Amino acid sequence: MFQDYLFFAVDKPVFYSFRMLHASHLVQEAQRLHQLNSQRALLLSDALVSGLLLSSLLDYNEQVNLRFHCGEHFTIGCEATFEGNIRGYIECAEDSPVVKQIDVGDFEKEEILVRSVRTQKNKPQLAEGVTASVTNRLEEALNEHLTSSYQMNTYVRFKSFIDPQTQTLRAFGIVFQELPGIPEEVSKELHQHILNLPPLEDLYNQNDDPDVLATKLLPHELKPVRSLNPKFFCPCTIERVAEALATFPKSDLEDMVAKNESPVIKCHYCSRQHVIDTSRVKNILLALDTKYN
Repeated sequence: MFQDYLFFAVDKPVFYSFRMLHASHLVQEAQRLHQLNSQRALLLSDALVSGLLLSSLLDYNEQVNLRFHCGEHFTIGCEATFEGNIRGYIECAEDSPVVKQIDVGDFEKEEILVRSVRTQKNKPQLAEGVTASVTNRLEEALNEHLTSSYQMNTYVRFKSFIDPQTQTLRAFGIVFQELPGIPEEVSKELHQHILNLPPLEDLYNQNDDPDVLATKLLPHELKPVRSLNPKFFCPCTIERVAEALATFPKSDLEDMVAKNESPVIKCHYCSRQHVIDTSRVKNILLALDTKYN
């Protein structure tokens, strides 16, 4: 199996851009980190593929924050950068009937809220979109979101599935985005091509060679631009976690010091556990006293 890749291309006249993503190793790593069963791993995998496909449309130094909410039943979140670094999580209400349906592979249609935020480092401006769809497929929810939230016509197709031979998670996806000045007939042809694509799992299983896949997925001759290897990457550090601890109520921090406790904080993006030494908690309290006195 090929290593993970995110392949960038445009059609020869440059009327639209095309991205092709293979992320099986990445989503397997996410499943391992979060210790997910197959069905929950499939949902998180779809979200991670979504985030990476949208990140491939970013400008330099930007990142996208993507959320899928299904009421109180589950929340899936991910953050992806222009460089193809992504991290993500899934939180489920264990007693929810919807989550019980998911765990047995019988997820019925529910309202899924999609929220995307596009930001640039060190700049306060952001572009945000929120939509709601009644569906049981993240792909459908995301395409409806793109229709109402993105200025240029953008279409995604992706598929996460369990390989029947190895019983391991696989993830594959594509995104098309029309560029300014695209002729109407090319736009219609592209849209029709996307609608008529066979299931991505079938195409992938027939031949997973990237060069072969690309020719099947594009209706026109392509011009390669670049490629990169995406990876699951969480920048959480003990220092960042300590900054989050500073937002706790002062009484809670004082109680930790009094009991000589070293709090353990788990990063919900990567499940890494950070032990905050009592001395660091004392320093946080001291900084708070200095700030407000």
